[in-house]
Amino acid sequence: MDSGATRYLDHSVPFIWRSPIWFPVLVGTATASVGLVRVRLGSPRPGSPQIAVAAGAAIVAIYAITSLVGNDGTAAVALVTMLGVLCACAFADRPGLICGLIAMVAGPLVEIAIVQLDLSEYSASNDALFGVGFWLPGLYLAFGVAAARITEVLVAQRR
Repeated sequence: MDSGATRYLDHSVPFIWRSPIWFPVLVGTATASVGLVRVRLGSPRPGSPQIAVAAGAAIVAIYAITSLVGNDGTAAVALVTMLGVLCACAFADRPGLICGLIAMVAGPLVEIAIVQLDLSEYSASNDALFGVGFWLPGLYLAFGVAAARITEVLVAQRR
């Protein structure tokens, strides 16, 4: 999203839209990794394609909200975090929640490393968590849960 919260500093690689090529590669790798973890944690629950679409739409909506709130204020962090919790309640079983919690920790840590490597930076109003957005854990909770649920639906559809 083009909110100005994140600015990419390294221009040595091609950009897709306004993100360096490594950004979609990292997102894809993270999504596949969450899916692999989910499958390893137990049998997938059946589900309709609509559930997978809803889980994906929820994470896109929460990501968009991070553009609208514009800062690391208490209301923004509470909103994004509670939306992540709602996603967990709506889509996660125990293994899905584990995936969400792993993403909630690992995602911000990777983003902190990216900032420390001077590949990107967050705006001053969005850098309260060691240089990254304080709302990131809530966003990554939702991401992990959604990726796990989408994986379950895809795996169940193949059986």
